[in-house]
Amino acid sequence: MLLKIRHALLEITNHPNTKQSAVIINNEIIITSAGIMQSYVRPMPLVADQSNKNACVSTKIIRKLEQCQLINTQSDDSEESRFLHSLNYQVTFDRREFPQTSTQQGNGRTNCILTRYRTKLLYIFSSEEISRNFHKLSNHSTMPKNTVKQHNEVLLTSFLILTMHPEKLNPPERFQRFLEHITHYLRYQYSVRALDDVLIMCAPFGMENFYKTICIGKVSNVLGYGNGSLFVLSNILPLGCEGSAVFNSKLRLIGLIISTSFQYNRESINMTLVANFAYLMRDFIKQLGIKITSITMPREPSNFAWERFLVIIEAGGNQGTGTFVKVQNKKFILTCSHVVFQVNSKVRCRSVNGIFESEVLWQNPHYDAAFDVALLSIPHNISHRYYVRLAQTKPYLGQRVYNAGFPYFLNFNLKYDFNPSIFQGRVIRYTPAIIMSDGCVQAGQSGGPMLDKQGNLMGVCVSNMKVDDKVYPNFNTAVPIISIRSILEDYAQTNDIRVLNNLVANQDIQKTWSLADQSAISKL
Repeated sequence: MLLKIRHALLEITNHPNTKQSAVIINNEIIITSAGIMQSYVRPMPLVADQSNKNACVSTKIIRKLEQCQLINTQSDDSEESRFLHSLNYQVTFDRREFPQTSTQQGNGRTNCILTRYRTKLLYIFSSEEISRNFHKLSNHSTMPKNTVKQHNEVLLTSFLILTMHPEKLNPPERFQRFLEHITHYLRYQYSVRALDDVLIMCAPFGMENFYKTICIGKVSNVLGYGNGSLFVLSNILPLGCEGSAVFNSKLRLIGLIISTSFQYNRESINMTLVANFAYLMRDFIKQLGIKITSITMPREPSNFAWERFLVIIEAGGNQGTGTFVKVQNKKFILTCSHVVFQVNSKVRCRSVNGIFESEVLWQNPHYDAAFDVALLSIPHNISHRYYVRLAQTKPYLGQRVYNAGFPYFLNFNLKYDFNPSIFQGRVIRYTPAIIMSDGCVQAGQSGGPMLDKQGNLMGVCVSNMKVDDKVYPNFNTAVPIISIRSILEDYAQTNDIRVLNNLVANQDIQKTWSLADQSAISKL
């Protein structure tokens, strides 16, 4: 059963006016993220007895969503329903088309006109599966959370169901038949995997001028142990794209964007986080009390065998990434010096096989200069399949690369969730001192590999760019492997640790690496 899926722009016209993307299914049902309600559902400080008796209406809404209780707004029986009905909802989409002119008929182009309709809120609900995995991410921060941020996170994992034609959904059996069409659609869903191609249809900044903007990207990570209820995209999108539809390569709806950025330790992290459409609809239908066929889509490994190369490193309170490397018969972990510079002896590491302790063999004493690399010891029981090959050719402009590692939201102590991310990009500058790429790099990926499409190690990710306190995650730097390969080979042949002192770069390399302004480097 195919569904007719359209992009739309949902607007709440009450002050302050807010707009964001949405999805219309079969010209009847509108679905979007409840994040659009953050300006209206703003709880007052919680009362001491923690009961709903003296709580404000926003607090009551948040508490119900925290407990994954469905809020039915089709009656005025509750204070929550009356409040939600007091908001004015409008949806804008291209339902009609301009008549074609003779010129347009000749070139095959069809112009569309945007039409605005009043719409009615039917339900607001929170998905248990999506909420659980999202809060695992947000709870990793060491900073204390404020109440407003906690409430906003509840809304980010909640969803609105609206309609333009409430009369068409009566009697209730009609709405149930509509949901049965959706469950039939979901039976033919595919598992989401890292590096899958995706297409996003959105309205950046919530503006009609950008209506139906198309973005092409990749899945960078699939989150949630044993399932894919959340996934991360390689695209960095602006506000207003929340609620946008995400399609797979077969143009089937697989997700809704719920967030385009996070606050972590007082820093803004640009990440496009997507709720799996199958899981959010499954939880909604369950909360309605309708029995459906179980929907399970276990996480599947990507076709790019990169996860087994990676190591997550915890050193002196810092977290970074490393790579299993074998040069001739010498085996070690390659990472950044600034990841381990606070320790002199040993660090804790985790690979796909578990936790182990690693000795710091060598680190650049000038961790803020070229080449920012360190070598760590490796356990004897690591399979030969877990080592990455070193690239033997120079990078070239436009070459496709993959930056891999453990961004901030992956916690070292999550025993059952070894789940690195990978971001596709291209080489935008190369010198013997530095590789620059436009593939996303986030805090926590320092020391991680930059791979070519054959899976060879081209570089060690070091930093992204920061200018006037603004971080550009899609503009980042790496140490070129081709520039240090011969030194690593000399070390493998001689087993002399002093050979690694040659990794401290000469003055020409240092000047190129510093970019004439060290403040522009943002260490990860």
